[in-house]
Amino acid sequence: MAELQGLGAELSEAEKAGVEIVAVSPDPNEQSHKMAEGLHLGYRFLADRDLAVSRRYGLVHPRGGPNGEDVPRPATLVLDRDGVVRWLSVSRNFQVRPDPGDVLRAVRAL
Repeated sequence: MAELQGLGAELSEAEKAGVEIVAVSPDPNEQSHKMAEGLHLGYRFLADRDLAVSRRYGLVHPRGGPNGEDVPRPATLVLDRDGVVRWLSVSRNFQVRPDPGDVLRAVRAL
């Protein structure tokens, strides 16, 4: 949650550079929307219920869920305008996320 809030705090500067922040979650839209409202986040969430987006970027932990289901790996990506990954942080622990300042530096390097 702290990463989402930190990125939200940095959003105004990133937007000036033509950057859009999108959070991708396997959760239903309603659940993500409620969380975004509670955290006062000003960016969009994409519901990746079937993990299609996570699979596209190789970010699925096969059978990693509590009932053996596939789950997304916690990741932060910076993509260029062509959809090419220019910076990536993947964690094995869903509670460990990159510092928002590191993400902003990656955006500035585009």
